[in-house]
Amino acid sequence: MIDLKKQNELLSLIGEKIKKRIECYIVGGSAMFYHGVKEETKDIDIVFDDKESKEIFEKVLRDLGFKERDVRIIYFKKKNTPLLLQREEERIDLFIKKVITFEITESMKARVEKIYEYGSLIIKIVSPEDIILFKCATERAGDRIDTSNIIKNFNINWNIIIDEAVNQTRLESYLFPVFLFDFLEELKEDFKADIPKEVLRKIRKISEDLLEEKLGKKKKSAERRR
Repeated sequence: MIDLKKQNELLSLIGEKIKKRIECYIVGGSAMFYHGVKEETKDIDIVFDDKESKEIFEKVLRDLGFKERDVRIIYFKKKNTPLLLQREEERIDLFIKKVITFEITESMKARVEKIYEYGSLIIKIVSPEDIILFKCATERAGDRIDTSNIIKNFNINWNIIIDEAVNQTRLESYLFPVFLFDFLEELKEDFKADIPKEVLRKIRKISEDLLEEKLGKKKKSAERRR
């Protein structure tokens, strides 16, 4: 397990060894450290804007003794999976722009309020609302518990959640609202998370409209082939 102290020590070491200034986003459980709602995590999830920055970071990790693991152990056959690097109990997941069913956007970047410098490494911490969205995308063990804790500890702006779900439909992750509705509904039912019914209703409506549109396109395509 990794706590904030270990994470800071590792990021400081990486920042010292990096020669070129690079930026990245910390999401998931490790981002919760900086928001004060989590003490330990199994991994550090990092998202880069470009391949070059990710490769610079990756090289330093490999030089420090991190080894690549089979991504299917954690993410099975999901799309847009990360590079998994591990050294003993420390695991780091490296993504480029896309995290499974969720894509980093300009609006998400604009919501970043916490920025930390570790030498040449600039770390940006995503907002609590965006942590929820990333947790929905990864759906690993513990993601629902983490999300439930975020909802308990923050006054979540649900309009951000809804707007970003719609935003994702314009990208490759056009079915993200469908996954988000299932994720939030389970949180409300199984974890008693305080999610307004109106929020679920709106996301469900977005999801139904998307599925109806998708089925309509498939029907038209089938008719053209006849």
